[in-house]
Amino acid sequence: MIDNHPVSSSQVVEKGDVDNEENKDSTNETIVTGNPFGKGTSTLSEEDILNYMHGMSHQKVIAEEKWLHYEMTSERIQYLINEIESGDYENEEKYLSILNKWKEGDFSEADKDHNIIWRLQGGTVGEATGVMSAEQEESYLEKYEGKIQ
Repeated sequence: MIDNHPVSSSQVVEKGDVDNEENKDSTNETIVTGNPFGKGTSTLSEEDILNYMHGMSHQKVIAEEKWLHYEMTSERIQYLINEIESGDYENEEKYLSILNKWKEGDFSEADKDHNIIWRLQGGTVGEATGVMSAEQEESYLEKYEGKIQ
């Protein structure tokens, strides 16, 4: 089970995880209210979604350059799923495919997921070359502790 702490490669997100900003609907699915990324607006642009997903993926991937650092949490994953499902986004199928894998704790293709997002953003530097081990992820979290949003 994951909560609002960084998502570990070995942890699995479960339906119905509840925190102060979350509620359950009739299907026991977590509903996140309020933007857990701290942005004041309730509507996300395609660029917002790409930036949030890209920044969260950095917690899981090996890449030479990383500029965005967003803590990956179950709350944030569910928030993005909810926003994408209730909005109209050009690449929503790609986003939901990636986010639903992450929601289930599947980070085995996090490098490929990162690179899909990275390419959609026109990336030229910082292509992911692999998935971090649990030890590498811990080192990443320590190294960027003050920079991770």
